[in-house]
Amino acid sequence: MEFPRTPLSLLTCLREGVTESEWERSWQRFLELYQHPLSASAHACYRHHTGGGQAPAEFFEDVVAIVVADFFSKGQRRYDPSKGRLRTYLRFIVNARVVDALRKERPANQRPFPGAELAAPPEEGEAEREAFHQALLATLLEELRSQVSPAQFEIFERVRLRMESPQQVAEELGVRRNVIDKSIHKSMTKLRELARRGDYQQEFYP
Repeated sequence: MEFPRTPLSLLTCLREGVTESEWERSWQRFLELYQHPLSASAHACYRHHTGGGQAPAEFFEDVVAIVVADFFSKGQRRYDPSKGRLRTYLRFIVNARVVDALRKERPANQRPFPGAELAAPPEEGEAEREAFHQALLATLLEELRSQVSPAQFEIFERVRLRMESPQQVAEELGVRRNVIDKSIHKSMTKLRELARRGDYQQEFYP
């Protein structure tokens, strides 16, 4: 499957004049990167507003779907990077949609939903941070793949991601063990370089 060439230009692809195939791939990538973080945020907001209550999976699936639809229809154009991170912006949308859903569930004589402050989602919790870290890792690996040779990425993927034996990989590829070690070192150096970029730091780290 093809992915956008520059993951961090997702908003550019979604908002500006690009080819239809680039636009479609960008939306697919947006869903892949943010679906889990959005779901984690929805769970956190639900617990915050219900005092730790539980809801069926369908509740959170619906919230995420509505958030994505909102962002698709208008939110992407309203988002202003100079005012904060996309991560924070999406959490505010999630919080508002969770509150909307809770209000609809309450009997008419008990509305409005008490204690729901739309401008103040709960503080980001461990589950949300972990979800965004996973999104960061997926983005970094995608960009690493685009910046190193296929052979180098294959070695990195097999040894560091699949946890295969470096010696076994060397034997199967018909190269010396030190070739594997040097390739891994180069990939890790490039990965750290990418992770230090300001746009990654701003979007994915608290």
